[in-house]
Amino acid sequence: MERLINMLYLDITGTNLARMPEGMGKLKDLRMVTNFVLGYQTGSSINELGKLKHLRGRLSISGLKTVACAMDAKDANLKDKVDLKKLKLRWDKDDDIDGDSRHDREVLKQLQPHTNLEHLVITSYKDIIFPEWVGHSSFSNMVSLGLHDCKFCISLPPLGQLSSLKSLSISGLSGVLIVGDEFYGNGQASTKPFQSLEMLRFENMAEWEEWYCWSDEAFPLLQELCIGDCPKLTKSLPKHLPCLKKLEIEDCEKLGGLLPTAPSILKLELKTCQALQLEPLEQMLQQCTLLEKLHLDFCSEIRSLPEVRVPIKLKRFRISFCEILDYSDIFLYKSLESLAIGSGKCYGLESFPLGSFPMVKSVRFWGCEDLKFISVASEGAHHQHLNSLEINFCQKLMSLQIEDELAVTNLTLLNLFCCGSLKSLPEQMHSVFPSLETLIIQSCPEIEWVSKEGLPSKLKEIRIGRSDKLIESLIRKRE
Repeated sequence: MERLINMLYLDITGTNLARMPEGMGKLKDLRMVTNFVLGYQTGSSINELGKLKHLRGRLSISGLKTVACAMDAKDANLKDKVDLKKLKLRWDKDDDIDGDSRHDREVLKQLQPHTNLEHLVITSYKDIIFPEWVGHSSFSNMVSLGLHDCKFCISLPPLGQLSSLKSLSISGLSGVLIVGDEFYGNGQASTKPFQSLEMLRFENMAEWEEWYCWSDEAFPLLQELCIGDCPKLTKSLPKHLPCLKKLEIEDCEKLGGLLPTAPSILKLELKTCQALQLEPLEQMLQQCTLLEKLHLDFCSEIRSLPEVRVPIKLKRFRISFCEILDYSDIFLYKSLESLAIGSGKCYGLESFPLGSFPMVKSVRFWGCEDLKFISVASEGAHHQHLNSLEINFCQKLMSLQIEDELAVTNLTLLNLFCCGSLKSLPEQMHSVFPSLETLIIQSCPEIEWVSKEGLPSKLKEIRIGRSDKLIESLIRKRE
């Protein structure tokens, strides 16, 4: 390799290289190397990077655990590589600290890049705190940053001082209990904390309990906030996020406090938030006139849906495993275009009139134990928008009722799976579902009747399985 002195680009993406070959420093014209892999045995050491003065674009350094002397990391001379825009620094991914963890901090300190850097990812770093340069305000060009699997860190760096930061992802920092002033810059910054941030993600923070936001001016441009697998998070999210468009919270079983005021929100997804009750959800939705998508899954303490005082134009709604919810509240939302309901007890949902949602295009039920009847009665008008109807694992469902002379004119997909009590398909199917193209019936053993007029003329695909009575009926009709 050392003889290829005119090489400009080295891409080892997708290889299992254990370490870089010896003599990498001799490739003095090298402009880009996708991953500089360090190993314990023979091969190029990290100080060889210092001889590659023309590196630019992106660089990943893997195996930093093998760096024996922090001064070797200094010799890599990242600080002088002014054209380097993307940098990934990776230690070995394991659960133990070998030796003095402060050695990792000293190595990372010496790997400080030039302030022109725009994208930074640090993975599996082993010390309890980060060196001062991580989050320093001098990195005014930084637009994205990721801290992943730094399991022993107990405190976040002052990332709020990064004036151009737009995307921030933090995951696997199991030692962090509190996110507080240090995250914003200890009140030292002269500008608003996270003044440019648009996307913020926290995931797999096993011990995180509290999030303090000392300034209502923080996150003025935040558009997307995702929090996942933070089982001990109990208190406080930022109170006011004026530009937030998407909020996702998943597997935060103890989070029961107020949700942010977010008048611009379009998408709200709450999953496995078992301590969340109606009041914080209702307070949030009072100002969410633009909300289009709402998902509620495994929110076992929500008893009813919010009766919002302002009109919302909700288009997509999914709700499942909300064990004590009165599902009849769904009929508050007349503007729905997509509706999914399941699983378990669906109190108040013995009968479901599709005509209550004149704009709905897609409806899916699964595992609704109480559902017995689904009907189409739209005040004398055909249902013109529904194109997909899927009903799965609804064992008590007995009937699909279509009023005389009505039709679901644009339905193209009808999927029935494991509906053990359903005995027949709608009469005059060819006229009730004139646009039907796909019919799927699986594990519906009691369906045995097909109308004399037969199946819809536009049907392109039919799948029937474990529904013996229906199959026999179709065979007899052909005879």
